Amino acid sequence: MLFTPSFSENEIIHFAGLMAAFLKAQREKFSQTAEPLPLAKREVLRPFFSDAILNTTLFCRTQDEPVESPDFLATLHERGVEFSLDPLHAVTFIDVIVSYKPLEPRVEFHELVHAVQYQKLGHKQFAYKYMKGLLNRGSYEKIPLEVNARTMDEAFTKNPSQPFSVEQEVQRWINENKF
Repeated sequence: MLFTPSFSENEIIHFAGLMAAFLKAQREKFSQTAEPLPLAKREVLRPFFSDAILNTTLFCRTQDEPVESPDFLATLHERGVEFSLDPLHAVTFIDVIVSYKPLEPRVEFHELVHAVQYQKLGHKQFAYKYMKGLLNRGSYEKIPLEVNARTMDEAFTKNPSQPFSVEQEVQRWINENKF
């Protein structure tokens, strides 16, 4: 079935507000037990990320179950938008990355890209751009913020000895209005 966007700008703003509140609440909840990335992993990622991101982003493992999806996703599902947090290996809540199983380096990298996106956009603008991407494009895979993170995690996985600046690449996407 072909997805046809049917969300007004006011609806996108409404759902983005709900998402922003959810992100902030989850960040507060999980930050209590989150820990910094181990030093050895930070060293591997240093050619790609600033110390500001590597030293302040925290990681938390839940008790073997995915993060609970927010209530407003049921409304989106009723409107034809298929999205759930259940299949995700990890979720970034501003500067706290939550997973329910050990993460592969590629997933850690991907989630750290999201931490950079939050840092540059702020959590409210991130929520707006994420919801706008989801509601206008109809799938997780097509959300520009996810495309950006996936493009970089693929480059990292393909050649981890070829450094690049995630911050510069995220900023380039912002400057070119790709989100």
